Amino acid sequence: MNLQEKINYHFKSFPHRELFQEVSILILTKDGQVLGQLGKVKEGAQAQSLGALMVGMWQASEAVAEMIKVKDNKDTGLNYQDSSSGFFLLQPTEKNPKIFWSFIFENQVNPGKIKNYARQLRAHFNELEILKETKSKATSKEEFLFENVTEEEVDNLFSFAGI
Repeated sequence: MNLQEKINYHFKSFPHRELFQEVSILILTKDGQVLGQLGKVKEGAQAQSLGALMVGMWQASEAVAEMIKVKDNKDTGLNYQDSSSGFFLLQPTEKNPKIFWSFIFENQVNPGKIKNYARQLRAHFNELEILKETKSKATSKEEFLFENVTEEEVDNLFSFAGI
C-alpha cells in the first residue's frame, strides 16, 4: 500500500470526514513537498506550489515569532481567511514531527467548525506514523551540502547569467 492509499484508508475511519468534502487538505513535509491529499484534490503543480508557499509562510512566521519572543505553543496554527474562505496550517505533532497539515476552504458557512474538526483529524492521524524517522549522516546543523566551495566555483556557477 503506497502512502496516499494508507492516508485514504485511515481517513475513512474519521467520523466527520464528510465535512471535508469541499476542503482541500494537503499533508506536507517540512520542506513543502505534498505527501498526500484529502477532500477536494488540487492538481499536481497547483498542490506542490501551495505546499511550498504554505510551509514557507510557516517558516517565516516562526522567524518573526522568535524575533519578538513569542512562546512556542504545541497547538499553534497559521491562518488567513475572511468570513467564508481561506486557509490554515497546523504544525507537526510529536507522533508525526515532520508533517504539516494544510486546510484550504472556499465559500464555507462555518470556518470555525472546519478548524475544530481539522485539529481532531490531525489527532486522528497521530495513530499512524506517516513518515518514519531515518538516521542520516547529516543530522547536525553544522553540516552543509556544499562544504569547502571556493569563490571561484561559485562564480563559475553563476557565470552563465552574466553575474
